[in-house]
Amino acid sequence: MNGSMSPPGTFVLRRGLERLRTSAMLKQSLLVFAASMVLNLCNFAAHAIASRELGVVVYGGLYALINAALIAALPAAFVGPVVAQLAAEFRALHDDGHLRGLTESVTEGFARLGLLYMVIAAFAAIPFSWFLHVPVWSAQFVCLIAGAGIYLSALRAVAQGTQDFIGFALSNSIEGIAKVIGIGVLLAVGLKLGGGIIGFFVGPLCALFFLGMRLRKRYSVAASRSIRYDWRRIVNASAGSASAMISLALIGSADVVLVKHYFDPHDAGLYAAAALGGKILLYLVGFIPTVLLPQAADRHARGAQTREVLAGSLLMFAVVAAFGLFVFRYFGLTVLHALVGHAFDAAAPLLVTYGLAMVLLALTNSLTYYGIATHRLAFTVPLLICTVGTLAAIVAIHPNLATVVEILVVGNAVGTLAVAVALVAQQNTSGRRSTV
Repeated sequence: MNGSMSPPGTFVLRRGLERLRTSAMLKQSLLVFAASMVLNLCNFAAHAIASRELGVVVYGGLYALINAALIAALPAAFVGPVVAQLAAEFRALHDDGHLRGLTESVTEGFARLGLLYMVIAAFAAIPFSWFLHVPVWSAQFVCLIAGAGIYLSALRAVAQGTQDFIGFALSNSIEGIAKVIGIGVLLAVGLKLGGGIIGFFVGPLCALFFLGMRLRKRYSVAASRSIRYDWRRIVNASAGSASAMISLALIGSADVVLVKHYFDPHDAGLYAAAALGGKILLYLVGFIPTVLLPQAADRHARGAQTREVLAGSLLMFAVVAAFGLFVFRYFGLTVLHALVGHAFDAAAPLLVTYGLAMVLLALTNSLTYYGIATHRLAFTVPLLICTVGTLAAIVAIHPNLATVVEILVVGNAVGTLAVAVALVAQQNTSGRRSTV
């Protein structure tokens, strides 16, 4: 009887190893969270410097260009998860040769993608400048920022997959700090819009250089081995989650671009200030999906109930979101002054409504992460339809800035409802199948 049981020493050893793993995971999570906060704070600091130095009109143009670059960088939604998974698999096999090959493959692939982006920018510069009412040369910098962002996302995915969280965290911190310094120096010498957009390019460029050199040094000893990509398997595995990420990125950035096209430069600048302030709430509750995903995935893999994790996360979400909206309602002008100065005071009436839109977007994001963790991706198509519908409504109906923000609130609310209904419906379908 005793022979079939583990010796007491083995049990103690296992408990000790579990505690070590838990402690290591907690330290890694805190490290990444701290670095992400540094990046977020530096981003807001960079915008605070730019808005004060450039004024309402020019800052509105800069903010639209940054959001256009975020939209152009959407391929990162497909690239990051695939690269991270491959890197994790090679690390588990202690296969440094394939890890070096993966890093080189990413470098070569994104050098070509960057060249393609620059060619596209050369041909699209004139219609791009007409649509956003910005200088023709700015299209090239938008593509540079987008290309660097995708490349950096891929290298961070290698660091994430190989559990190099120190490198991952340092790259976040370097990006934020370099961005603030670059914008501060370039605007101080009087470069205006050019200085602003180049400053926002300096951040990811410095982080890219650091992480590239770190990975190159790490795997320089190993002999490079080529990577064969099973594109059909990759698309099937990542299409659902990538589509969700693309929908959320579009709904969080495309409105700024559309407002820059349809409204006069001063109104576009005010909308940029409201959007910047409202996104504080998006980032404030952004840590919740990070906590929700691994816990829900772990419980789902063990066949345990995941509703308790979701309920606890949503309760935390509600408390943080309610606090944020309260601050916006009663101290919104103070928040704007801290972010962009006094020149944007006319944006204050938009702040609470835009903040509500971002809360709903963050809620949708949390629900999609829960769906990904529990392998329920039926929400993808309804979410895409809601995203396209919301942006189409802004194009069709935009008498004033307040209406645009109200459309954003309604669209995000419908998107949240659609995702929730899809998750419940897929859960009920799975439950019926399991009883057959």
